[in-house]
Amino acid sequence: MREAHGLLAAVGVPLAFNQMPYSLLARQIEHNGVMATARNLGVKILAYSPLAQGLLSGKYKAVAPPKGGRQLNPQFGAEGLFRIEPVIQMLREVGEQYDRTPSQVALNWAIAKGTVPIPGAKTPDQATENAGALGWQLAAEDVAALDRVTADLS
Repeated sequence: MREAHGLLAAVGVPLAFNQMPYSLLARQIEHNGVMATARNLGVKILAYSPLAQGLLSGKYKAVAPPKGGRQLNPQFGAEGLFRIEPVIQMLREVGEQYDRTPSQVALNWAIAKGTVPIPGAKTPDQATENAGALGWQLAAEDVAALDRVTADLS
């Protein structure tokens, strides 16, 4: 990112965004220097897959894993879903305080971390639900609680 930033700056083009996978289940950029470098350079992170392909929506359960292509991904298998149950429970608990869904809480967490989440939506209802992550803010203690419950998952 530093090299791209420098090359672009040399020709008068600012590097404004860097699209990276980032969610409660994919927090590697917090640890590998990408997020710190982006902040240092004034580059915003576009959080790709902020709902972890729907894992953070709470709609998948270990007792009933999804069908289709997702069943090939170990994260969507019974073991992977069981592993993230504490996260889903925390998203639900936090969401109850704000009258929000797990997806909305997960997206708001990404916003609280200084990123611009870009969630997917297959239906108008999902797009509407995603929009419900805007216009409010998680309390710092809720962000910290979500950080703790996901610290060892990415």
